[in-house]
Amino acid sequence: MNFVIGVFLLLVLFPLTLLVLYQWFLAVSSFFYRPSIVFSGARQAQFLILIPAHNEEVGIASTLESLRVLNYASERYRVLVIADRCTDGTAALARSLNAQCFERFEGQPGKGAALAWGIQEARNAQISFDAVVIVDADTLVDRNLLSAFNVEYQAGRQVQQGYNYISNPWTSPFTRIMAVTGVLRNGRYYAGKMAIGLQGMLTGTGMCLGAGILERHGWTAFSVGEDWEFSVELLLGDEKIYFNPLAKTFAKESQNFKQASHQRLRWASGRYAVMGSKVWALIRQGIRTSSFSLIDSAVTLVAPNYSSQASLALLCFIGSWVNAGDPFWAFSFYWAATLFVAIASYFVMGIFSTEAPGKALVGLVLVPVFLPWRLTIELLGMLGYGRRNWGRRSRAASSSQHVNR
Repeated sequence: MNFVIGVFLLLVLFPLTLLVLYQWFLAVSSFFYRPSIVFSGARQAQFLILIPAHNEEVGIASTLESLRVLNYASERYRVLVIADRCTDGTAALARSLNAQCFERFEGQPGKGAALAWGIQEARNAQISFDAVVIVDADTLVDRNLLSAFNVEYQAGRQVQQGYNYISNPWTSPFTRIMAVTGVLRNGRYYAGKMAIGLQGMLTGTGMCLGAGILERHGWTAFSVGEDWEFSVELLLGDEKIYFNPLAKTFAKESQNFKQASHQRLRWASGRYAVMGSKVWALIRQGIRTSSFSLIDSAVTLVAPNYSSQASLALLCFIGSWVNAGDPFWAFSFYWAATLFVAIASYFVMGIFSTEAPGKALVGLVLVPVFLPWRLTIELLGMLGYGRRNWGRRSRAASSSQHVNR
């Protein structure tokens, strides 16, 4: 039995250690990353801002208001709401706030299908644009969103993912944990990738796609993990995904486990579906073309999230303690303990990378419950639960504390 436990521990500890070391390397690299400076003298591209919405009457007004006051020439961008199978007042509210709105009642359900339909309808309506920016209907945007996208668009970056944070980081212990992981994901992981010349991945909102990209590829992702799916399709099509930390969006985060469970399960299930069908294609093409960047993107796709890493390290620590009586496997106890400390230290770095470390620290009280909850979500997602259509779920109340700052 000790041998079986020991081998299992090695199979988990070795790749997990490599992943944690890599994350620390990216975190250190992120401190040396200097993004392009947004300046007002650049030629302004024509942007079409698409907002896919399914029964978002409650929150879409805040989103539209944040888009109304962008630090960008009003004649150089247009807002289009795609009201997909809405049974509430989303479309009427959008129009009352001077946004153009296309309503969709037929065809394949889902956010990806709504986006593909909306892009085609915009072309049919002869709406001209240099690039499309996709913003969720529960998301607030920074005033410099388009200015930041414009600088990199003019530099030739046709696919961009902005810094996707949350608008209510200090509402509850749950949102405080999500604030920390958001900073780690954006400010340390993806910024670190940019610092060493690697690529980002699309994350569903705050995305900018050049018209040329849409001409060559269209929108081809229709699964519940449409952002992961489209990312892989672009990468396999030899396109580059640039993480733009100055293009900031702020999504309304769920305040507790009950509100978050359905959405997290859908996201996890979508990622595992894409992983199962696409990860080997990334690896094969990366090997064939000697592209480390593609292999790195495959690692990003398969890597467990931070909380799952902590849970796995903790389980390894417990398992190694069971094996501690066997001198041959005693090293695994110290290995697992060191790994758990490294992951915990990484999270602490995230706490002190937020704008209010003292407030972020309060979220630690929820960690003993958060870890098993998140691991359960991942396991259920791996089994295929949650692969259903998109829709609005209960989230936090509207917050504008981060917008236009």
